[in-house]
Amino acid sequence: MKLKDEEKRIRIKNETINIIFEKGFAGVKMAELARKVGISPSTLYVYYKNKEDLIVSICSELIKEQMKKSKQNMNENLSFKLQLKSIWLHWVNFGINNHKEMSFLTQVKQSPYYQKVPQDIRDDKMKAGIGLIEMGKEAKELKNIDTGIILGIIDAMLKQTIFFVTSKQLSIKEKDLNMMFDITWNAIKH
Repeated sequence: MKLKDEEKRIRIKNETINIIFEKGFAGVKMAELARKVGISPSTLYVYYKNKEDLIVSICSELIKEQMKKSKQNMNENLSFKLQLKSIWLHWVNFGINNHKEMSFLTQVKQSPYYQKVPQDIRDDKMKAGIGLIEMGKEAKELKNIDTGIILGIIDAMLKQTIFFVTSKQLSIKEKDLNMMFDITWNAIKH
């Protein structure tokens, strides 16, 4: 049995994200992926059982990494609004600086592959967002409307902000990011 090399695993991950960004899921051909990474197809199968395992594993890893970083951005000494803004800015920066990874996560979330991501990882992601919104509603900081609607508003504005910056319609200057957050905040605040 071949041993796994972390550098190869990272190259596989990065090349998979590139392919999916350029061609979608249908563009991922295991033999071609192996060739682009510079390994044999049999070596690729040491790392991932099949295409589904490859996509689900990468998605799971990205979610866990970003959830850990999101939690690190939580500062309970800040007001609720500033806590939310801190997390929002984390995700905006991730989306701007990791455009392909953000696109990958969005595509997986909108596909049947997402149901294959382990339940505990999906639950952790949902609980974090739901918990924060429920906390804001209980503190009467947020409108008392369906939590899913509030999360949808935040997500839509987050993605639109990323799009505006990456398409050069908006600068990454603090004043512009503050403006986009303020628009989001005004839509959900109590």
